[in-house]
Amino acid sequence: MLTALLAVTVAASGINAASAEAENATAGPGRLAAAMIAAGDSQSCALLDNSTVKCWGGNEFGQLGQGDTANRGDDANEMGADLDLVDLGPGRTATAVAAGNNHMCALLNNGTVKCWGDNFYGQLGQGNTIDRGDDPAEMGAKLRPVDLGPGRTATAVAAGANHACALLDNGTVKCWGRNTVGQLGLGDTTNRGDDANEMGTNLRSVDLGPGRTATAVTAGANHTCALLDDGTLKCWGFNEDGQLGRGDTTNRGDAAGEMGANLPAVDLGPGRTATAISGGDNHTCTVLDNGTVKCWGDNADGQLGQGDTTDRGDNPTEMGTNLMSVDLGSGRTATAVSAGDNHTCALLDDDTVKCWGVNADGQLGQGDTTNRGDAAGEMGADLPSVDLGPGRTVAAVSAGDGHSCALLDDDTVKCWGQNTDGQLGQGDTENRGDDPNEMGANLGTIDLGPPTSTLPPPCPTTPTGFTDVPTSSFAFADIACIKGLGITTGTTPTTYDPAGNVTREQMAAFLARIWRKLGNPCATTPTGFTDVPTSSFAFADIACIKALGITTGTTPTTYSPADNVTREQMAAFLGRLWRALDNVCPTTPTGFTDVRATSFAAADVRCIKALGITTGTSPTTYSPADNVTREQMAAFLARLWRVNRGDPA
Repeated sequence: MLTALLAVTVAASGINAASAEAENATAGPGRLAAAMIAAGDSQSCALLDNSTVKCWGGNEFGQLGQGDTANRGDDANEMGADLDLVDLGPGRTATAVAAGNNHMCALLNNGTVKCWGDNFYGQLGQGNTIDRGDDPAEMGAKLRPVDLGPGRTATAVAAGANHACALLDNGTVKCWGRNTVGQLGLGDTTNRGDDANEMGTNLRSVDLGPGRTATAVTAGANHTCALLDDGTLKCWGFNEDGQLGRGDTTNRGDAAGEMGANLPAVDLGPGRTATAISGGDNHTCTVLDNGTVKCWGDNADGQLGQGDTTDRGDNPTEMGTNLMSVDLGSGRTATAVSAGDNHTCALLDDDTVKCWGVNADGQLGQGDTTNRGDAAGEMGADLPSVDLGPGRTVAAVSAGDGHSCALLDDDTVKCWGQNTDGQLGQGDTENRGDDPNEMGANLGTIDLGPPTSTLPPPCPTTPTGFTDVPTSSFAFADIACIKGLGITTGTTPTTYDPAGNVTREQMAAFLARIWRKLGNPCATTPTGFTDVPTSSFAFADIACIKALGITTGTTPTTYSPADNVTREQMAAFLGRLWRALDNVCPTTPTGFTDVRATSFAAADVRCIKALGITTGTSPTTYSPADNVTREQMAAFLARLWRVNRGDPA
């Protein structure tokens, strides 16, 4: 239910189960296909094959990201083309999505993380407790990325009941939100992200032990686990049912001296390592290196798959060789596992799915409401695979609170189980999978709508008509790009003046046009610059970049519009624009010996060098004091445009 979504598994819970009369939506020409699915308490979200996100189901806190609190998917005409995409910001797309109880998080294509929905404990990482997504004008560019620290980006994201975690590009883990039982792994019980000055550099990474980094992270309801670089697992937070696998019920991470080297790895058995992890409400499951599955923690409903209701991991001698693998059937192994609220689903090596545990709403997909795994004779060959239709196999699976979802081999999604808020996306509130004849061909696929795209357009290659730009120019394609985008019209209809210097007035116009072209509004706040008359062609553009913080002027009251732009200033303009677009600037050293560490643009030069926007005037020089030519400027701007799209510079 509460897991990070990785490319190899889709967190599914809440995919729809259609009635016998429902018409299946088919992925293919004219229809969007799914790449991932995630389900929370009463909502589901799909990461689509065009890297956009759609969410449906319960929306009390704005967790669907629609700018209101109206449920979607519980009535007719709310899915497909009628279901709007989640607005992640101009030019922003997602690479992963994770579901908490009533909040969602997405990993974006620039390595940033955005979260929306319930924020009572600061789980959105905004430094306050204001919900996002429940009112208009709170999404898109208005929703700021989670501050992970200078130069840091994320490679994976996970959402728990009321907390969230990110795996960073340096292999560290940061968590924020509720921390009443130490689920943030910081050695205390103080929430993070609910007040100012708690994120960014003020948010410490979880101490995983000397020399250890993480390769995956999962968030259960109130506990968190990390898969480490040596294949071991460490878990912290709430431990009432033994979900940390320590052989006791003592919480970890809520007091000093409990993390790092003091937190032992979970005992998975001699020589065994983990390849995947998933945290449920109060239980945890892992796929081992031999393809077996082990689960521990709460077992009240048989969610551990042991044929009884005895918890595991809460007493000594219950882990390691004493913890039996889940019986998946003769010769069967698992490639992925997903732990829901009180049920578990595994993707098997034959691309089928088996689910066990609580089944009150049909979340096991067996056409009844009988729990599985809580008594002898219910697992292995006695547990049928979920019937998803003739000829269909499964690419990924995820378990939510009371529903489950699967991404199928044809890129469609099917969900079954609880549907009180429309989390199955069927346009009603009827459960699926709790009665006979509701699964297989009778279970409809979710209508995700026609193809759409939120990416900005690629660089045009239309001829410019500029007679003074030869095809041999290093910036020939770049000038075509910014001309085709409308960022420049040239100095005349047939000339570009590539060798001419760029003035600060022209620079403002170029930057503001990029900002608008990406779908952002420009502020019209007076600048206070006395040397910029209202008659200037760039008057509104200068107001725009001043309001964005891209410029502060040459003094508080002057902008010096006629001055030439230096390469140092250009770096500052571009670096600030990059950050204004919710991107993270890398901090990789440039190797430029002529850029002083004390330069006002030192960080910006590092930024555009690492992004590939500049390579310098030589491998070791940047020539910061040189004026920027219009030819060079075209190259800088076109490269920024491409990199912001996710294309090579």
